[in-house]
Amino acid sequence: MTEPKRIWWARPRKLCALERPGGGGRSHRPERRAEEIEYLVDSGVRSVVSLMATRHNLAAYEEAGLEAIHHPVDPADDDSVTEAILLLRRVTRKPGAVAIHDNRFTDVVAGLCAAHLYDVRRVDPLVALEAAAAAGLTVTEESHRIAYL
Repeated sequence: MTEPKRIWWARPRKLCALERPGGGGRSHRPERRAEEIEYLVDSGVRSVVSLMATRHNLAAYEEAGLEAIHHPVDPADDDSVTEAILLLRRVTRKPGAVAIHDNRFTDVVAGLCAAHLYDVRRVDPLVALEAAAAAGLTVTEESHRIAYL
């Protein structure tokens, strides 16, 4: 079992944001993916939300007994981002933890989790994004824009 290289437990035991298990793009490794999915299962994750345009990894999540939710997001489209924030609100109400990822980049998931923390806990998005960056996620202007929608 290997902890993902870039992971932020925005809400411990409830919501984590991470790079795509196994790595993204050309650096993707199936062995690493299997180990990181095992980490998620052992950490109490029951659902994985993939924001990727493609359906990569979804079958691997289901094989591991996880609910796979495919919800592509266009970060430039506020309606698309708002739908993802509402999805996080719904799926985190259920028992167990939720993991959310995009492909390689973690700025969108950092922003979405910061927006979620403000929505459910009134955590200042700037404080949340600082925690995401400290955990190894990339925080960009896009992250800030999403967090403050």
